[in-house]
Amino acid sequence: MGRPESIYRRIVVEECQIVTASTTVDFCALGVNVGSRRNRRGHNRTWLLCPSCNKQTFKLYRPPQSSFFACRACHDLTYTSVQKHDARLDWLLKLPDRTLMDLIEQESNLTWAILAIRAGYIRLGVISKY
Repeated sequence: MGRPESIYRRIVVEECQIVTASTTVDFCALGVNVGSRRNRRGHNRTWLLCPSCNKQTFKLYRPPQSSFFACRACHDLTYTSVQKHDARLDWLLKLPDRTLMDLIEQESNLTWAILAIRAGYIRLGVISKY
C-alpha cells in the first residue's frame, strides 16, 4: 500500500538496463569511460565514469525511454522498496495500543486515521506490512 501513487511517477531501478563495472561489455561503444584504482587490500577496483556528471560509480542505468547510460542521480531513479515504505506507519506501530486506539477514535485527519487503522490490523496479524 504505502504512499499513494503520484501522477509524476519516478522511474524505478528495476525497470532499467544496468551495466556494472564487472560486466564484460564494450564500454567504448556505450560512450562510457572506465578506470580503476587500488583498494586497501591491494586489489584493483574497476569503476565507470558517468557520462553526464563525471562521477565515479560502479553501476550505470538506462531507463526504457532513454538512449544513454548514466548514474542513478542523473536519471533521477529510485528503488521500489523506497516507494512502498511509509515511515509514518513505522511510527504508529511503535505506539502503545491505547494511544493507537485513541488516535483512531479522535483523529480528524482521515489519512492519519486510516494509517492508524492499518497499523492496528498489522498488529492483529490480519494484514502484512507491505
